[in-house]
Amino acid sequence: MNGDGPNCPEQQVNPVAEHVRDNRIGHLYPCAGCGHVRSTNREFDAYGQEAA
Repeated sequence: MNGDGPNCPEQQVNPVAEHVRDNRIGHLYPCAGCGHVRSTNREFDAYGQEAA
């Protein structure tokens, strides 16, 4: 899964880290412009196979 930075023009950023715990998956997305790292957390039940 790719993400977009909310305040930066970069689109479809690949995650630099992934963590799976119980029924949740987390990703870290870096901004190439400013270096800020954004994290996301999703529950598998809420997103089905799309979250993995």
